[in-house]
Amino acid sequence: AEHMAHYTTEGVDFWWNDEGETDFYTFHWWNVAQRDAMRSVAPQKRFYTLNRAFTPGSARIGAAYWTGDVDPTWTDLLGTPGMMLNWGLAGAPFVTCDIGGFTGQTNAQLLTRWYQVGIFLPLMRVHSTETATPHWPWLWGPEPEAAMRGALELRYRLLPYHYSLAHRQYETGSLWMRPMVMDYGADSKAAGLTTQWMDGDLLVAPVLYEDNRKSIYLPNGTWYEFNTTNVIQGPQTITGTAGLGEVPVYVRAGGVVALAPVIQYSDALPGGRLEIQVYAGADGSFTLVEDDGETTAYEQGATRRVTFDYSDAAKQVTWTVQGAADGPATVEVYVTLFSGGKRVSSQAAPVGTGGSLRLQ
Repeated sequence: AEHMAHYTTEGVDFWWNDEGETDFYTFHWWNVAQRDAMRSVAPQKRFYTLNRAFTPGSARIGAAYWTGDVDPTWTDLLGTPGMMLNWGLAGAPFVTCDIGGFTGQTNAQLLTRWYQVGIFLPLMRVHSTETATPHWPWLWGPEPEAAMRGALELRYRLLPYHYSLAHRQYETGSLWMRPMVMDYGADSKAAGLTTQWMDGDLLVAPVLYEDNRKSIYLPNGTWYEFNTTNVIQGPQTITGTAGLGEVPVYVRAGGVVALAPVIQYSDALPGGRLEIQVYAGADGSFTLVEDDGETTAYEQGATRRVTFDYSDAAKQVTWTVQGAADGPATVEVYVTLFSGGKRVSSQAAPVGTGGSLRLQ
């Protein structure tokens, strides 16, 4: 570690660890050395690495992982969600992949569908061999470009939601990207699925086939198509053909989802008013967690927690605030309620020390 400390003072923010599969513990000790080197000169700096392999438990150091050199094929796209779910269960919850495939030339449709999967992964990143056409949206034609832009914009809008789920994962060990069996273990049809998963209160079932077919299994209960008033009663299997811009996502009744405005980079958060989406039919709750985004001060409790509680009977969202973040934090919120075939949005209100908004 002492031989690496200078890299931090010279501006190295994180490490990308590749091709170290020489020993079972190689990646573990690489991460320990890199963390200790960083902390010797910047003890409060948050540690992050991206690694091609893992030793179970390394995530608690600050290590994230990607699934190696996947091929740009529909077969590898189809297998990606299941691989990531397994890695999460094995102790590597912060996992990602080379969106579009790494080893050769991809195509516009495959790349678009991979972008859409990436919206709901713990990390979203594109990567390819240098001989392939870069995986930038604007290089693949107007329709794929628009679909990929939509995927990126939704990813950015979901940052407060996912960041809060990451805090919950850190505090409780509850996976934010988790297999259906964890929520619906008694449902034999749901338990074996690896082409769809739970992302907090969201059920994600992206299109993984070249013929654009979709197949979504909704377990028992009331479900909404995300960001719409369309209600579906489970258990039910939904099939059909999806347009290139369609990403099948569903929310359980009582789901509460926090969405930022569309932003262009993470440090632009909070970026304006936070939207709290509520899907009627049951009471619900969500805790928004904000911190400085840079240091380990959250380990000593330096966070602001805003808990939004939804009463279905009163059609009211009430929030309480605990703590303060050492950085930019959400100032205003508004609520969008999906209920009875209608979508109703409230006026904005200051977060303050607490408050409430009722929707009719």
